[in-house]
Amino acid sequence: MREKIAAWKNALDGDANSVSQALSHLAWNIAAFSSIGEAIREAPETEGGKKINGVMIDLLVEGFWGSTMQAIRRLVDKAHPLYGRNGVCSLGAILSDVRAVRNRITRRVYVEQIAELPYNYEEVRRRHEEYAWQQGPGAFWVPREFHYEISEQRHAEFDWLSGTTPGTSSDADVIQEGIFDRLDARLARLDRVVEHATLHYAHAATEASRNGRVLDQWGLDDAKAALKELYEVAELIGRWFCFSGVGMLLPTPQFDQFEHLDQPLLQGSRASLDALWNAFDEETQR
Repeated sequence: MREKIAAWKNALDGDANSVSQALSHLAWNIAAFSSIGEAIREAPETEGGKKINGVMIDLLVEGFWGSTMQAIRRLVDKAHPLYGRNGVCSLGAILSDVRAVRNRITRRVYVEQIAELPYNYEEVRRRHEEYAWQQGPGAFWVPREFHYEISEQRHAEFDWLSGTTPGTSSDADVIQEGIFDRLDARLARLDRVVEHATLHYAHAATEASRNGRVLDQWGLDDAKAALKELYEVAELIGRWFCFSGVGMLLPTPQFDQFEHLDQPLLQGSRASLDALWNAFDEETQR
């Protein structure tokens, strides 16, 4: 079990392609696209419309929606395993792997191996009280090994997951199958987005293949809702099966993210751009 737990934790927050990294990247792109969209809305109207280059905007829009839908597809991915040559870091892969060993995730595994906490929190509580009596009056620092509350909370959490109570619980309790059904159901809410990404971006689906299987409308609010859904599922999977979260969703900029945005992109002659475009046009006609 320790190898499996390590793999879950690595896929969630350790690998360069981890779930937490993918979520932060998706959140950053949504924030950036929203900000640029606001700048475009605030641009003054003229007789010919807003003075914004259409080629640049089209490239930005196409790139954002393609990358956003593919990011959601990668995070949901239930078709690939967590291990081996085809292994992926996705919520679907982690959840499938955890579900496959549900009967091995006992209360003791949940507390001792996943969370790496002492199983008997009452014993830790007793040692905490002994330590407190030895300190005398006044404030004092309590070493981490006497923090019984975390283990007690972990047990209470497992009571809920296993459908037991402190009076009926045992070392051999396991998580209810319904917990995994609920998590799978939340990921399934994004199945239409995943299918759309598969048909439009991962594969060049034919008209017959696309018929009735693509999204008619899907906007920025939908992207934010999808991100929220994925983040909440990741937090639950992280808390229960990795004893960690995914951290801050939107990274704090370590620089001025809007620097130079108020400056024109092209500040010299457009002759070099015309030349580059025409040169490439000649290449495509050879």
